[in-house]
Amino acid sequence: MGSIILKGKLFTGYDIVENGEIKITGSMIEKVGEKGSIEIKKDDKVFDFSGLTIMPGLIDAHLHFFGGTSHDLMDWVTVNPQTAMLRSTLDAFRLLSSGFTTVRSLGDKTSIALSRAFKNGELLGPRVFSASYSIAQTGGDDDPRILPIDIANRGLGFIEFS
Repeated sequence: MGSIILKGKLFTGYDIVENGEIKITGSMIEKVGEKGSIEIKKDDKVFDFSGLTIMPGLIDAHLHFFGGTSHDLMDWVTVNPQTAMLRSTLDAFRLLSSGFTTVRSLGDKTSIALSRAFKNGELLGPRVFSASYSIAQTGGDDDPRILPIDIANRGLGFIEFS
């Protein structure tokens, strides 16, 4: 099986190459260069992205897969886990479609399961580094103090330590 050759305007992370080419063999980038610098073999697949910019994947180093529909803490903590997972799956796909190939989730109900599903090829999404559940100080962003303790624990998936 041959390599994949991408042609178009390249942003390398440092420079812009107006007429560039990228050679990908397997899952590795083998060569990046100016137009004509890569030998194209008969069994290579060539994709021409003229007019578009090819660039490295983006990384979002701080997000949460809450599955909420607003920026309201109560929305985040009261959404049931199944709905949170469904919404988060769509959020992750949108991230990937926007160029984010890696994300770091800093606490939520779903990101560990999402990470495993993406890694195993069961769902399409970015690589996820997850902190698991949120850790928050009393009265902090993830402490819904207006809820009774049993509902807050159930909604957030807290583990009680004795």
